Amino acid sequence: MDERLQVAFVCTGNRARSPLAEALYRRYSEGFETDVTSYGTSDVGAAPPLSQALEAGAALGIDLSGHRARPLRRGDLAGADLVLGFEAFHQAVAVIDAGAAAAKTFLLAELVPLLDEPSLGGDDVTRTRAAVSLADSRRIRTRPAEAASLGDPLGQPEEVMFRSARQIDELVRELVRKLFG
Repeated sequence: MDERLQVAFVCTGNRARSPLAEALYRRYSEGFETDVTSYGTSDVGAAPPLSQALEAGAALGIDLSGHRARPLRRGDLAGADLVLGFEAFHQAVAVIDAGAAAAKTFLLAELVPLLDEPSLGGDDVTRTRAAVSLADSRRIRTRPAEAASLGDPLGQPEEVMFRSARQIDELVRELVRKLFG
């Protein structure tokens, strides 16, 4: 099968949370039919990751030094199978400005608990699309998004970045396990 699952992570500047999630997803999903990218809702040019994000990534065994921020543009997410943000604002911009389907756009911390254990049979892409659709049907749209938000570590003490990176690592690892087994 040459069709691959398209996943995107979205944060504010694309200099910490989303590049960490992108790199971790790439590592954990190696060998599966999926591609991943990340974007920022703010255009900060081709800025490198925050120095604390570089350090936190290194502590998790990932090298973010080659990453450069990518601003989210109109239509960028129209073909995405799954879009994951960290705050409700990221979801809104992904859907309203970048064309992501609302049914395929979640907060990372919101989606993981909504997913079942992976089912057997079928190909990775078909099975994963079905899992995302089922998660969307389970979602409570009236629940405040703050409960599943992972706040921006920018300007916070170093330990906040490391704590955020560990949370993202745990969530992405569980995401990939539940999507692909």
